[in-house]
Amino acid sequence: MIRAVCWDVGGVFTGSPHDAIAAIAAEHGLTHAQLSGAVFGDLAGERGHPWHELEVGRLSLREAWPLIEERITAIGIDLSMRDIMRRMGADPFDRSIVHDTAAAFAEAGLAQAVVTNNVREFADMGDGRGWRRMVPMEHMTVVVDSSVVGMRKPDAEIFTHLLSELGVDADEAVLVDDTPVNLDGARSVGMQTVLVGSDPALAMIELRSLVLGDPIG
Repeated sequence: MIRAVCWDVGGVFTGSPHDAIAAIAAEHGLTHAQLSGAVFGDLAGERGHPWHELEVGRLSLREAWPLIEERITAIGIDLSMRDIMRRMGADPFDRSIVHDTAAAFAEAGLAQAVVTNNVREFADMGDGRGWRRMVPMEHMTVVVDSSVVGMRKPDAEIFTHLLSELGVDADEAVLVDDTPVNLDGARSVGMQTVLVGSDPALAMIELRSLVLGDPIG
């Protein structure tokens, strides 16, 4: 039985970074893998990539962005990280169903958590901006932010830490995430998983079926 639902942020409550990178890459005649590799590195490895160092709090935004822009220039395009982040903020989908699902889980008495690979400076950017303002934090009992805890998905240690904070066994928790390698990491410690694709509504149907027993179809 599921007792805790663990939410990613980007691509779940907000637009998908992967979709944005794919669109930008296509516009510049690159593959998604080329641009994603320059900006984010190998999501499952490549220790020391500046984005990974940013996510675990070892680099500041000011320190990391020029290093990432050097990698973008090296693949033959002139594009700033500010431009890329602006594109990532766009989202063609109505994600109210994700908020409604979190509210339904809260009403059912389930524990909920945010587990996010994020940047310390993005938590609260002022003027009503910042990732915490995009998430129904009133329903979240635990927050595991990679830039605060110094661990990142898909490493098993962040999921072990998450489960300890929630006080549940791995098979009692489900990770909702848009990145397949992160789901692999969660499954490696015994958690259940739901992948959020481009259309969040489909994933919420699967999630509600798993957690609440709602019928699919």
